Amino acid sequence: MKKLIISTIITTGIILAGNAQAGFIDPVKEQKLVKVCEAIKSDSLISLHVAVKDSGVGLTQLANGLKCNGSDPVSFAMQYDAASTAKFMAKKSRKNHQELLAKL
Repeated sequence: MKKLIISTIITTGIILAGNAQAGFIDPVKEQKLVKVCEAIKSDSLISLHVAVKDSGVGLTQLANGLKCNGSDPVSFAMQYDAASTAKFMAKKSRKNHQELLAKL
């Protein structure tokens, strides 16, 4: 019984430690993702492709999960009148890109 309690405590500790570290992001990776947001804002598809390649994250994954100043990439691009990158990111998103493009 004592071994069961100890193993339960250890297992719980490992799980909680893993959850506590889930929010950490490497500062280098964060800077690369910031460059992706800057490229989206610049409305340059070439800059966007370079930044995405440098980030090491897939384009579809960025289109669906990246937040730039709290907004998804398409909304962020539209805030800065970056129509080219907004259309491109909308097409790469798994969401219904026609709805996203209707906002343009």
